[in-house]
Amino acid sequence: MLETLRSAGLLIAAGDPGSRGVVDTSALIRAEARGQVRRIRRGAYVGVDHWASLDEVARHVLAVRAALASQPGATVSHWSAAAVLGLPLVGRRDVDVHLTIAPSSGGRSTPGVRRHQVAARANAHVVDGIRVTPVARTLVDLARDAGVLAAVVAGDAALHAARVTAGDLAAEVAPLGRCRGVRAARRAVALMDPSAESPGESLSRVRMAELGMPPPVLQHELRDADGFVARVDFWWPRLGVVGEFDGRAKYGLAGDLTAAGERLWQEKLREDRLRALGLTVVRWTWDDAWRGEPMARLLRAGGVR
Repeated sequence: MLETLRSAGLLIAAGDPGSRGVVDTSALIRAEARGQVRRIRRGAYVGVDHWASLDEVARHVLAVRAALASQPGATVSHWSAAAVLGLPLVGRRDVDVHLTIAPSSGGRSTPGVRRHQVAARANAHVVDGIRVTPVARTLVDLARDAGVLAAVVAGDAALHAARVTAGDLAAEVAPLGRCRGVRAARRAVALMDPSAESPGESLSRVRMAELGMPPPVLQHELRDADGFVARVDFWWPRLGVVGEFDGRAKYGLAGDLTAAGERLWQEKLREDRLRALGLTVVRWTWDDAWRGEPMARLLRAGGVR
């Protein structure tokens, strides 16, 4: 029983209001005291080994399920909906579960749960048994609540995977009028681009826009006399500058060292061919882009102004 509890997924205390009550409450309290389970919220627990195996997003989704145990008809929204939908999330990590409800539903936000009251609740999609706001609505809500960066990173990924269209996003923003956060929503939707292929590229573009840098062409193919050279992350054709976001996964640095070394060698040969075309190649890391100005200094030194 000890090992079973330690590895258990979501456990709901028997007698918890609105829940199905799968484990006796007193037994869960004793198990928590013994270090076998972790309390997620009132009446909801998870085995400590199972919890340790989850990443940050998976833990948030588990918290969503725990909150819904006592509110089974609620619609998950904002940051929580993005997590359930599997959209990439960067920026401020929101530990609260977000639910959208109609004003007539009553109730206030409580520790760990934020309730957003709207006149007309969005049509919900069901993902793994969880009611969530549609992708377009989720992205607009994310922009209004968490800001442009979080929304663009998630929105680029959704557009790239054809999970939403520009028309869907425009239709979601149009009726907002002067609602709180509408400027951020409009700005985010205008910046979203289906050509972006990673959160790092999306982050870089947001920082470029914030710092007033000229917008690049994304994923442009370059060729020389021998044929195809590269499809570059960013391209400023008038300036003859190539921009490359350097992520560790790009070179397989977290895996086999031999394979990683070969990837680095091939990248050097690729860059040599780009420079032979008379182009300037500028590279930056996640940290450079996150802070913004370090990336901008590198680009300015390369001629992007």
